[in-house]
Amino acid sequence: MGRPEVDIDVDPETGIWRTDGLPMLYLPRHFMVNNHLAVEEALGREVYRGILRVATDKSAVHWCRATARTLGLTPLETFHRYFKRLSQRGWGQFTVDEIDLANKRGSISLRNSIFVLEQQAAKPGRGVCYMFEGFMTGALRFLLEMDVGDHVLCDEDQCAVAGHSHCRFHFGVVSQPMAVL
Repeated sequence: MGRPEVDIDVDPETGIWRTDGLPMLYLPRHFMVNNHLAVEEALGREVYRGILRVATDKSAVHWCRATARTLGLTPLETFHRYFKRLSQRGWGQFTVDEIDLANKRGSISLRNSIFVLEQQAAKPGRGVCYMFEGFMTGALRFLLEMDVGDHVLCDEDQCAVAGHSHCRFHFGVVSQPMAVL
């Protein structure tokens, strides 16, 4: 008996993967978001945000190093590929708006974020896509060949759940961990 086939439909416009009509990240999108929200509620937003920043930063660096090594890409090519691959895997559509290597900062826009699509309302002034902050700090640390002790901050300064056309993040290296971008 052969392996069962699983149909995965990828929307060419948004990069969203679907199986049996459900948006997927190899699991139903609502499952990922519901778990995310449950952990946020249990730990508190700021505690969970801090945990996510560390974990997703580490994962971004790991992915970038492995991909650069496997494909022989430059750090900048790897940085761009990382966000292209995230977009193709259904997290949302990431666009690198700016990467300023001289000033060690950048900005990224995000459309069709899984968190926005699954959470139709949020508390005023609170973005829901903070999970992605570590994705960006880790990718920047990889690009700049920085150690984990170096301070890279990221801030979601607009979120589509609050009525903006898309989410936007600014990130960069700071000399003090509490400095504002």
